[in-house]
Amino acid sequence: MNTSEFKNPFRPGAGHMPPYLAGRRQEREEFLRLLDQETILENMVLTGLRGVGKTVLLDTFKPLAQERGWRWIGTDMSESACLSEENIATRLITDLAVVTSEVVIEREAIHGMGFVPNVQEVTRTLDYHTLRTIFDATPGLVLDKLKKVLEIVWHALSQEGSRRLIFAYDEAQNLSDHAEK
Repeated sequence: MNTSEFKNPFRPGAGHMPPYLAGRRQEREEFLRLLDQETILENMVLTGLRGVGKTVLLDTFKPLAQERGWRWIGTDMSESACLSEENIATRLITDLAVVTSEVVIEREAIHGMGFVPNVQEVTRTLDYHTLRTIFDATPGLVLDKLKKVLEIVWHALSQEGSRRLIFAYDEAQNLSDHAEK
């Protein structure tokens, strides 16, 4: 066997999916167990050294959650997003809007003028503009504002019969790196 042609599939891949995801059955089963909670009493935090497969594991968890009706919110937590509470809130609202922009929170019938009845329905959704408006209009600190946004989203999703949200942020250690700022 020519060893120069052999490439070890079990090497750090900087977040790229390996040819075979080995040794993750226990983590997968634990994640599935957590997804099945009726009342959320436990959650999961993935930690580990660089190159052990945290990003790949997150990427494999996402479709599992979505298949079970969970809305997946998240991305890489860049350093610029972590420089201030305001930036973190903007990041969360932006990501949240991706999965809530189709959620209708208000419908209004606009009646046209004239002899021909013309009714147009206008809807208001939980898109970025709406979420940001709620955030900006709420008095208090950034945390108070973000809490209000999340409460409104939670209520709207409850009305749809879906209250399942997962916030999954890769590279979240950037939050603690900038905690003193």
